Amino acid sequence: MPIPAGRIFGLSVSTIVLLTIFLAPSLADAAYKSPVTVFPSPGTPVASDTTSFSFRGVKPRYMGPIKVYGSRSGRHFGRRLAHSDGKGVSFIPKKKFVPGELVRVFTGKKIWGARKGDFRVRIGRFYGSDDKKGHPGAPNKFPRLHSRPDLRPPKINVLKTSEASAPGRIFIDPKQTGLTILDRFGRMNWFQMTGYGGNGEQVQNFERQTYLGQPVLTYWKGASTSRGFSQIGYFSILNRKYNLIARFRMGNGYKPDAHELTLTPRGTALAISYRGVLWDTSRFKGGTKSSKVMDNVIQEIDIKTGAVLFEWHSLGNINLEASMNKPEEGAPWDFFHANAIANDGDSLLVSARHTCTLYRIDHRTGWLRWRMRGDGRKPKANDFKLGPGTKFGYQHDVRRLPNGDISIFDNGSVGGSMPTVQKQSSGLVLRPSGGGKTPRKVTLVRRFTHKPDPVVSGSQGAMSALAGGHAFVGWGNNFRMTEFSADGHVLFDATFNQAPTNSYRARKALWSGIPKFRPAIASQGTTKDGGTVWASWNGATNIARWRVLTGPDGKHLETIATVPWKNLETAIPVDRFGKVVQAQALSAKNEVLGRSKVTPLGKQAR
Repeated sequence: MPIPAGRIFGLSVSTIVLLTIFLAPSLADAAYKSPVTVFPSPGTPVASDTTSFSFRGVKPRYMGPIKVYGSRSGRHFGRRLAHSDGKGVSFIPKKKFVPGELVRVFTGKKIWGARKGDFRVRIGRFYGSDDKKGHPGAPNKFPRLHSRPDLRPPKINVLKTSEASAPGRIFIDPKQTGLTILDRFGRMNWFQMTGYGGNGEQVQNFERQTYLGQPVLTYWKGASTSRGFSQIGYFSILNRKYNLIARFRMGNGYKPDAHELTLTPRGTALAISYRGVLWDTSRFKGGTKSSKVMDNVIQEIDIKTGAVLFEWHSLGNINLEASMNKPEEGAPWDFFHANAIANDGDSLLVSARHTCTLYRIDHRTGWLRWRMRGDGRKPKANDFKLGPGTKFGYQHDVRRLPNGDISIFDNGSVGGSMPTVQKQSSGLVLRPSGGGKTPRKVTLVRRFTHKPDPVVSGSQGAMSALAGGHAFVGWGNNFRMTEFSADGHVLFDATFNQAPTNSYRARKALWSGIPKFRPAIASQGTTKDGGTVWASWNGATNIARWRVLTGPDGKHLETIATVPWKNLETAIPVDRFGKVVQAQALSAKNEVLGRSKVTPLGKQAR
């Protein structure tokens, strides 16, 4: 039976359970074949002052009247926004609500968790952020490309590679440089300058995903705060030509955080936000009636319309006592720290770092279905019995695998006052079982640890399950990434050459890019002695060779060199030059894929 969400403010969890049972749909409601759900859910204690009300499970034209009243702000009129799947509608008020006020919503529909279509939410008491914008750090000092002087890609040091590696390309997002795609030899196919060497903004969470049936690239870009959360930015989606096809934020006034962006088969996005709330922590040592606490907001966003289709809050649903992160005097209490969301059939999987717990949340109602706590502490906050070798803590990157297993990156330790769960970090695959009348338990499938050099990542990290049982692990703040075989042998291992470069996540996936622009070229030398040509085609993934041509003009060119493609930029020595030069990208079948401009000797062009 699902665990009812603790949405009734000011009440104990046991009281909330009783109230939820009392408010649940009665037998008399059986005539309603499909009750309508609404987000934020009835009883939410920290709704946004710019919240909309999203009704799901009803065709927009059948929704009927919606009346909204604030206890202090009065009647709210607004507009309606139909959801692109035709299965819901959002009511968007024209004016803000007052922090702390009670909002009553009246409808003519059967609303899940409400009585006779009427429900209430409380607007949160928010405080202005006292965080300062994070310092962008030292400028990117990597060398510029000759053919693309606007690009300064990071240097990757490949320690080991193997033909037994799973197919695919590697995706990393070094905050200090930009978005990067490379192969198992460390050779780059694509780089987009966005980090400290650009305008001071960071990029994070770079992934290959699927949107509306097509392969795409997704990432977050923005600025972090001095505390490392409450990051402020936006999400972008690029197609195979690296064209921007969507840019969006979160709804209801929440600012997109960098930790997660998961696209769903529904054409929607799952994302996280952090917002500071004044909350009663008087039961804790040093707490007050109005302490600063971070609320984590999980949303599903209709990318096409921007409508919020689902919204869930950590405050009101999760007990503060579950946190391993103790409050600090004068600082906002980040008690939950959500860092990953996975689509899981009719539910969502959410990872919370500071409770060492994975949560399965009903996608329709927002109720908690189960909690899997990995550190072995606080057994009342765990619905699973942990089997041998399954403990985890301060984890990142939860994913449900096709066979029902769950993968995570187990940080194991964060240092400071929070206790160590594992002495080294690892990629972890777990198998949950049970449910209903059968006790739930979790068993170990595989733990991937780095040997012989143990890695302990205090922050960030990623774990991807690949074909053949392989695993690809990004070690977060440790500037490293590793591919393991199914039996744990290292097939690929690489580091970043220059600290403090690090990537929030590292992934491996299939990708084929087709740039919309022509190759770039630069040259240096003399007509008598020759010199060097530099050729690049940022984003092309199928170049086998470069051909260099020269001559007195563009109508009279001859080939003077053909060399294998070596990296994002390939340096090509030549023994002579004409007045102009051109580079041609060739396929493995010697087909011309693209041509640079015919460029005067000694010049650069793109």
